[in-house]
Amino acid sequence: MKRFGLRESLLVFAVVVGVYALVAWDRLAKPSPQFHFIDLASSFLHGRLDTDTPRQRSTTHRDDDPQGYREAIARSEQAGGWNDWAALRTLTLKDGQVVHGRFAYPGDPSEKRHLFHTDDGYELKIVVPQDLARTCGESGHALCDETSWFVSFPPFPALVFLPFVAISGYDVNDVIITIVIAGFSAVLLFWFLSLLAVRGHSRRTTRENLWLTFAFAFGSVAFFSSVRGEVWFTALVFGVALNLGYMLAALDARHPVLAGLLLGLGLSTRTPIAFCFVFFAWQLFFPGGRWVPGRTREILKTGALFAAPIIVIGGLLVWYNKARFGHAFEFGHSYLSGGAADRVRDYGMFNTAYLNRNLLSALVSVPRLIPDAPYVQVSTHGLGLLFTTPIFVGLLWPREKPGLHGALWLTVAAAAIPGLLYQNTGWVQFGFRFALDYMPYLFALLAIGGRPLSRVAIALILFGIAVNLFGAITFNRFPQFYYETLLPGAT
Repeated sequence: MKRFGLRESLLVFAVVVGVYALVAWDRLAKPSPQFHFIDLASSFLHGRLDTDTPRQRSTTHRDDDPQGYREAIARSEQAGGWNDWAALRTLTLKDGQVVHGRFAYPGDPSEKRHLFHTDDGYELKIVVPQDLARTCGESGHALCDETSWFVSFPPFPALVFLPFVAISGYDVNDVIITIVIAGFSAVLLFWFLSLLAVRGHSRRTTRENLWLTFAFAFGSVAFFSSVRGEVWFTALVFGVALNLGYMLAALDARHPVLAGLLLGLGLSTRTPIAFCFVFFAWQLFFPGGRWVPGRTREILKTGALFAAPIIVIGGLLVWYNKARFGHAFEFGHSYLSGGAADRVRDYGMFNTAYLNRNLLSALVSVPRLIPDAPYVQVSTHGLGLLFTTPIFVGLLWPREKPGLHGALWLTVAAAAIPGLLYQNTGWVQFGFRFALDYMPYLFALLAIGGRPLSRVAIALILFGIAVNLFGAITFNRFPQFYYETLLPGAT
C-alpha cells in the first residue's frame, strides 16, 4: 500500500464517491427501476435460472413475495416496462414435437409472422393456436404455449448482489453499491498508474497520476454511468473494477493465476473483457516488448496458470448458457424483445453493417446547437470519445513508446472491435459507454506516453470534466437536452 500512497488512495475514494453521491442525489433514496441483477440473485437463491418477474404486476400481491418485490415491479412499470429481459418460447406441436425459440417476425402482417426460429437453428412455420397441442396445464387440456423469462446479462454482478438480496430482498440499493464500486475503480486506476511508475514503465509523478485518475472518474463516460445504478451501467462499472484488478495482476505477467481469475470474472460481467487476455499474452511472449529466446518452458507454465481459472469460469458460463438457451455462447441477447430483434434477425448480433454508425457514435459525435432553449442537445446515441474525453487526442502523439505500448494498444483494439461490430451503439446514452470495457488501457497509454500534462492538457481534462458533469446531471433527468436520431447503417 505504501508504494501507492494510502493518503492519496483514501483521497481518491472519498472524492469520487462523494461527488458521485452528490450528483446521484435523489437516486440514492431507492433502488433503480432496472433491477435485473437483483432479480437474478433472487432466482439463484431459489435454485432457478429463469424468473417469473416480467409476468408479474405491481398490483397483484402474494403472501410469499420477497421484501420489496412489488415496489421494484412498480418502479419498472413506471420506467416503461420490461426492457432487456430475454423471452424463450416453448411450443408443443400436435405431433408431440417440442420446439424452443422465438417468432422472428411478430409484427409482420404477412405469412412471415408464422415463421418460428428454433434454438437449434431451424425455421418452422407454426400457426398459433391451430398447430399446437392442447395437452398442457393442470387440466391437461390447455394450449401448449409457454414463455420462459431470463436475465440476459452475464451473471457475476448478480453473485455480488446475492448476499445483499438474501438480507434485504428487492430493497437492495443498486445505486449505492454501484457508486461504491465505481469509487474503488478509481482507486484501482490510481494504483495501476502508480505501479507503472514503480516498475519503470511510466515517468509520471503522483500528482500527474492523480490528474489522470480524476480525468477518468469525472472527465469520461465513467461519470454518467456510475451515478445511475440500473443493470446496463452497473455491469459496465463492475467490469471496469475487474478489468483494473486484472491489469494490476497481469502487469509484467507477475501474477498469472490472479490475473486469470479476475479476467474470468470480468468476462462473466462484460463479455468484451475476455479479449483483454491480449494484455497478459503480449507481456508473456514479448517481455519488454521483444521476443526473448529460450523461454518456452516459462511461457507454457505461466500461460497454463493464467488459463486455468479462465477455463474453469468459461466452462461454468458454457453450462449456464446451455442450460438456459441450448447454446454455449448465447447469454439471451438474441431473445430480447424490442427494436433490436429485427436487426439481430437480419444481420446477426455482430456485423460490419453496424460499423459505420458505431464509429460515428464512438469517436466524433458532437452536440448540436439550436437557436432556442435549451440551445444545446445531445443525440441519444451519445457523444464521441474525442468530445467527452478530449485528453485522448494526446494518444496520437506519444513522446515515448516503452515496451508496454504495443501490449496496451493491441488490447484496446481487441476489446474495441467487438463493440464496434455490435448491433447497438449503446443507445440510450450520454457518451459512448461501451468504451469503458477498454478505457483503463487508454489512460495507461496516456501515462506511459510521457507527454507532459501542460496547461493545454489540463485544459482538455477540465473541459472533459465539465462535459461529463453536464451529462451526469442531465442524463435521464432533463429530456429537453436530448434528441432521437437515426445513424447511418443497419437499423
